[in-house]
Amino acid sequence: MCNLELKGTLGIVDMAKCPYEFGSPEFLNFHLKDLSTIEQPIKRIRYEEEIVVELDEKKTKVLTEYGAFIRQVEGLLLRKDIYGLKQDEQHSKRRTTMRKFFELLFMSPLMAHRLLDEYKEPYPERSAFLKGYQTFKAWVNGILKRYGETKLYKLTKETKDLRMTFLSLAGLKSLYFIESLVLGIPKKAKPLKEEGGRYELPFGVIAQIYDLPGEDAYLYVQENPQVKNLPKELSKMMKNLILGQMKESFEAKNFDIIFSLKAREYRQYFMDEAIKKGIDITPQQALAMGREVSAWVVGLGADIENLSLDKEHVTDIYIDSENCPLYIEHSKFGLCHTLYRYNRELLERGFKNIVLSQKGKKFDDKNPVVDVVVKRLSMRAHLQRPPATFAELQGALRIMKEEPFTYAQYLYYNSFTPFFTGYDDVMVGLGCSEAVLGLKGVGKTAFTAAKISAIGTKKRIIPIQDIQEIPVKAFRKRGFHIGAARVTSAVEGEGKGEGEMDLVAMANALLRMGDAALIINEIRSRLAVQGVINLLNTQPGVFLLYNLHAESLRDIQDRLELVFGIPGASMYATDRYTFLKKVKFGRRGRTHRVLGYEFETDQEKKQFVEIFKFKRGSNIENCTIEPKFLRNPEGIERNYRKVNVGKLQKELDLEFIPPVLERRTRETGIAPEEYILQAFFKGKMYHEIYQTSMDVGDPLLRELDFVMKINSMTNKMIAELENENGKVDYIRIEKEWPERYKEILKKELEIRKAKKG
Repeated sequence: MCNLELKGTLGIVDMAKCPYEFGSPEFLNFHLKDLSTIEQPIKRIRYEEEIVVELDEKKTKVLTEYGAFIRQVEGLLLRKDIYGLKQDEQHSKRRTTMRKFFELLFMSPLMAHRLLDEYKEPYPERSAFLKGYQTFKAWVNGILKRYGETKLYKLTKETKDLRMTFLSLAGLKSLYFIESLVLGIPKKAKPLKEEGGRYELPFGVIAQIYDLPGEDAYLYVQENPQVKNLPKELSKMMKNLILGQMKESFEAKNFDIIFSLKAREYRQYFMDEAIKKGIDITPQQALAMGREVSAWVVGLGADIENLSLDKEHVTDIYIDSENCPLYIEHSKFGLCHTLYRYNRELLERGFKNIVLSQKGKKFDDKNPVVDVVVKRLSMRAHLQRPPATFAELQGALRIMKEEPFTYAQYLYYNSFTPFFTGYDDVMVGLGCSEAVLGLKGVGKTAFTAAKISAIGTKKRIIPIQDIQEIPVKAFRKRGFHIGAARVTSAVEGEGKGEGEMDLVAMANALLRMGDAALIINEIRSRLAVQGVINLLNTQPGVFLLYNLHAESLRDIQDRLELVFGIPGASMYATDRYTFLKKVKFGRRGRTHRVLGYEFETDQEKKQFVEIFKFKRGSNIENCTIEPKFLRNPEGIERNYRKVNVGKLQKELDLEFIPPVLERRTRETGIAPEEYILQAFFKGKMYHEIYQTSMDVGDPLLRELDFVMKINSMTNKMIAELENENGKVDYIRIEKEWPERYKEILKKELEIRKAKKG
């Protein structure tokens, strides 16, 4: 049960054994009764839940003082001398009043006080009953005076609610309109003043990052002023609607659009009701209220809905269990704690709405693990429940990028150097097969998707996925010939659906339809690994991009040989192996996702040649990505505005020719040096896009639309100025390219300005 156990002067309440929710009226009733029976001194109380809440001596005394007062009242119930003679007709009323007062002490201190304060009885007609009348009245006055001095009563008088008083002692607060506890901001928390420490999100939501001295992780806090500052009448109206709508069923509705539809419906309802009741309301308040109700009724709850608004920074939202604080992965500050937590009821409703977002998905005892895409939020949700867990509901919510990353954005985040972006662009354009590797969360899917812009609109592209993480529609509406193939989920416990094909069968079927660049996202199962290896070895030259979890070439080889029983030599069929990794500078530094190293396969010598390697510096700006095959210092340079590729034509200094590049040049008949010069110029192009976006303060210039325009123009220039031997006049390009670039940039900024105006 919820009994308090004493260890010295420390009282411990293990909430894991308690059937009641922490802070609930049922828990408080039991807890106060428990405290009233303990006479030993208690200096501190600790509540061990999914979080640990410990009250200091001052706050503990508020509860123990109240418990001592309850014991005194309980003693009065046993006394006979304060109620007068039994023959007095008021005797029974006095005992009943005191009994009721005692019971109300556990439920509502304000009602208990009011009961005694309003107690009245007629002056006795017989002198024999006068003493009893005076004695009981004196006791009532004494009890009221003593009770009014208890700190718990005083605090409850301020908050108007016993639960709110207890939560404030515990450093928690409850939303008025929903049974949801929110942690308080610790007193030692300091808001970050640096860039990115505070920013505004859609719908007026504000995000603030706090530094917690002595803690490893930062604290991420959101505030919705429109909802927080609602007048009491509007808050009450919103609470009543949420409670009413929670009883409704929406299972037959289209969950792709239901959130927006209900938000607008609720907005209109609030405006109509406010007019009827003569309550002042603004359209902005009605919209904020409509979104809040929709979030709890047909969404994922307002806390998660608001977290998902931060698409620029929040990449993952994690739920370990009910009543456990949510935590997030922030692109700049890494793993951050939050103040938000869901009880079992709210979590069950949120998960139910997630599953309803994708038809055909089941989440029950027979299907305890499920992957669902919530298209409305561009979110991939991985959910688990019993028997896959120990009676808990768990979730990992990945916020997918609606717009794919570009090489210019990688330069902005200092993930790559200009030369690497140019070289990667060239190698992808040549159709080299590649494995993108790294541990979870390094950005394998994002980097794989970014390569699609380098493939271009002249080749058929088919991503093969079990969950649609690569933003196919974003490319398709920009003229890319990109399809999408869905295969059997690799999630353990989720069986093959009717008509679904596995990865190997789907890949072979797609290639029979014609030549295409195949992109396989997330290789997880043994069957998928074997299929990819067989595909590469039986169809030499196939353009295949895939990603899987691995830290090194040895890691891949061991897995192939020891786990999957595939010869390690089969690895030579993949042209390139690119490893991504996370780096930090200092214990509290920002997490950066960077290139770790890259290898190319020398199929003739049966070896892997290191082509690029990350070299750590004092900070991310001083880190380099060294091209092992190149001696020119421009290979590691980060600022390319002064780099002249025309001049490099005469000064190119190679250590060796990368083996895959050399193999591809035999097919094209173009010298490898020409492709390396093209890599330099492409790197300069991406750097100029990134630098321009910083100069004019427009992050949209780093995104796909503008990058595609410049990339297309650059590719045409290179093709136009190529002679019959495949050589390009970069001296001329260096002169003409800036003018063409400025012309496109000018038009782009004019279009932006017109849209804003």
